[in-house]
Amino acid sequence: MNCMAKRNIRFRTLLRPLSIVLPWTLIAFSCTSDPNNRPSPLKIESSKIGSAQVSITYSSPGVKGRKIFGGADPLVPYGRVWRTGANDATFLTLDNTVVIDSVTVDKGQYSVFTIPNKEEWVVILNREWDQWGSYNYDSAKDLLRLTVKTRKLDKLAERMKLFFEDDSLKFSWETTSWAIPLSHRHE
Repeated sequence: MNCMAKRNIRFRTLLRPLSIVLPWTLIAFSCTSDPNNRPSPLKIESSKIGSAQVSITYSSPGVKGRKIFGGADPLVPYGRVWRTGANDATFLTLDNTVVIDSVTVDKGQYSVFTIPNKEEWVVILNREWDQWGSYNYDSAKDLLRLTVKTRKLDKLAERMKLFFEDDSLKFSWETTSWAIPLSHRHE
């Protein structure tokens, strides 16, 4: 074998791992680098509650013909901590103190986890706001837990939605909705 053929074989041997890894890297990067190109797009909703600016940041998954809550083989099982969306944990940002239900919450950022059940959910504010999913959820960092009654929607909500309306944080997805009252702290 001549010198040129040996160099060609070595060069192809070096490129082989790149030819396998590079396409998958590009696909993964293109799906996750821009949050708006994800299957569950990034959403940010904001509102004023008294003098406080409040916002919620979440990724909005779709039903896409799947069973979402409870029952056989659901996307989100009952009785388990859920990140309340897709991708990164959903988080709430407060620029001033706010009263959530009856609990005073200081300004800051908090992850929003939930424990879905058929007729009521537990809504959790956790001090560790910047995390992926609920894989590292630590209940010792919970600031508050509220139990909320669910309501059945009249029609299917294809995309999960968190929003502010009537001085409440509201949730809707599939056929489930709930609301938590918000108010400003009276000094």
